[in-house]
Amino acid sequence: MTNLIEKSLLLGFGIFTIIIFSTILIPFLGSIVEYNHKEKEALESYMIFINEVDLGLIYVSQHPKVSYIKEVDYPNNLNISFYDHIAKYEFILENKIWVRYIEYNITFINSYFHSIPPQTYLLNISQHSTLIRVNISNIH
Repeated sequence: MTNLIEKSLLLGFGIFTIIIFSTILIPFLGSIVEYNHKEKEALESYMIFINEVDLGLIYVSQHPKVSYIKEVDYPNNLNISFYDHIAKYEFILENKIWVRYIEYNITFINSYFHSIPPQTYLLNISQHSTLIRVNISNIH
């Protein structure tokens, strides 16, 4: 009989402990899910922007006499450098600095876009003689 009482007390204490821990952890689970969702959206915005620039560079390299002009949403914490044959994209994700290099068969006019606030800009890609120029300028 005492064995049964001990088991029921242990089971009750275990259930009590689980209830206490779950009431402490449940509010934090919502924050964790929200944080992961924001990180996923940030990564998607970086990839959309990088793909847009890539499409513009390919278009101008195939049509050298035509400029590529498009409105783009510049993501937060993104630094871009164009030099020689390389486009370098640096961004912060999950408190780490991520760097993505894309190499092209075209030569760029050296240009750097660092510490630009996130908003909508005008992306202008054009070819001058044998060099590709990338410019990101304010719309207003």
